[in-house]
Amino acid sequence: MPITTRRLIIRPFTAADFEAIHAVWSDPEVMGPIPSKAYDRGMSWARLTEKFSHQSQHGFSKWAVVDKDGGKVIGECGVHYLDGGPDIELGYKLSPRYWGQGLAAEAAQACLDWALAERPERVVAIVDPANIRSARVLDKIGMVRDGTFSRLDHDWDFYIAIRRQAPADGTEVQQPGRLPEPAAHQDGAPHDGR
Repeated sequence: MPITTRRLIIRPFTAADFEAIHAVWSDPEVMGPIPSKAYDRGMSWARLTEKFSHQSQHGFSKWAVVDKDGGKVIGECGVHYLDGGPDIELGYKLSPRYWGQGLAAEAAQACLDWALAERPERVVAIVDPANIRSARVLDKIGMVRDGTFSRLDHDWDFYIAIRRQAPADGTEVQQPGRLPEPAAHQDGAPHDGR
């Protein structure tokens, strides 16, 4: 940490990031496609402290995405345990002001690369089928749709990252994914892009 890309710095959140990330989480345009509702200040603070706790306990979390040019926190991206594990979920949210510039894919690719290099767990993502923008990001970074599952009376698309291994002869082999166990994803809040 931090992870740096051409245009972004991705690092753990600090308390000083609260106002900037609350502006993202409280925006109905950001939260609506998840689907979720815009957060009030109390909900944003609770969510931010969850990220502090996950980072402290596991050494990774959803992190602050900082625009290199302005030095401003413009969103979040990273991985955390999905429903307590064993999978880790990739998620991202950016302020609408930064949409349409390829920044979500840039951040997501960097965090996915980090997770595949540093973590042994399977990396997954969950997307509302109507959230075409988020699905496009996952397609762009090479994640593969691997079925659907139902939760909270809603059907979700489930994506996995394919780990690539180079055998001795130098050819590339893809490790197949598997569908989630139905019981493991039947309760709890949806994790689409969060």
